[in-house]
Amino acid sequence: MTRLADDMNEALRRLGVDNRSGYVITALYKFVDLADYRALQPRLQTLCDAHDIHGTLLLAEEGINGTVCGPRHGMAAFLDWVEADGRFNGLSLKFSASPEQAFLRMKVRLKREIVTMGRPEIRPAQATGTYVEPAEWNALIDDPDVMVIDTRNRYETAIGSFAGAVDPQTDSFREFPAWAENLASGEGGRPKKLAMFCTGGIRCEKASALMQDFGFEEVYHLKGGILRYLEDVPREDSRWQGECFVFDNRVAVDHELKPGRHAMCHACRMPLAPEDLEHQDYTPGVSCHHCHGATDAERRQRFAERQRQIEIARQRGGAHLGAAARNELETRRRDRREGQQED
Repeated sequence: MTRLADDMNEALRRLGVDNRSGYVITALYKFVDLADYRALQPRLQTLCDAHDIHGTLLLAEEGINGTVCGPRHGMAAFLDWVEADGRFNGLSLKFSASPEQAFLRMKVRLKREIVTMGRPEIRPAQATGTYVEPAEWNALIDDPDVMVIDTRNRYETAIGSFAGAVDPQTDSFREFPAWAENLASGEGGRPKKLAMFCTGGIRCEKASALMQDFGFEEVYHLKGGILRYLEDVPREDSRWQGECFVFDNRVAVDHELKPGRHAMCHACRMPLAPEDLEHQDYTPGVSCHHCHGATDAERRQRFAERQRQIEIARQRGGAHLGAAARNELETRRRDRREGQQED
């Protein structure tokens, strides 16, 4: 067994996960020059398919990014492959557990950027801000000269963030450069130091490189992101407030990295608290109070049919969505890509 597989087992042991049960969710990324990224696509797809690993991996010339889920033995094989390629030394990895498969299928996609900011000329593999370990984060953000910036989107910040963090109120990471440029202009005062964070570390790492390009000299970013902070920092010492949005069927996790209290509106993708599910505008799979009235009759009909297929599959004990539901999910993903780039 390789070092990365050992790291996975140790991380799961700390989470109190039984060695024999469930699935492993692995979030990973690294900014690294991958001139052959196109050639890696079929090799990774074949590897994951062979080991029952589902999820999404993004490959670009600037590196690799993604979240995958599979049985422990399959994830160990995946990590063995990764470790055999020396370019992935130092890969950022975060492990968590799931009682079931968290994703419908496996997709390895080719992209211009592994996290879409719309600034492919910004290359964190060549220059980026200063990593800050979770154990040192509290002291940094307590510094009155530091502006703490949440680089995530508004649907994520709505359910949790660090106390006192600035929220740029973006709907996608593509909007962040415009907000950052305004901050760099000095309108309203230019901060001396910046401390940036995101879910797993990738967006804040790229954002730190952008801030350096805008002329900020002291730029810091949380190594491993919120998820690593929640794993390493005891609750009694934590500055985190609320839950952390994650991009899988758990929707959000609490401070112990266990599934939180939020569900998701499968029409608009907004996280919903338990009380939101009692709102008069909430219809499972069709709408919530965030999006009620914002979709036309045709799309509502498609959403309702998808939900009907999900219920049929659930009643039959099916492990997958029906064909109509799967097609609708693909339509929504396409609509989302056209309206705002994934990050």
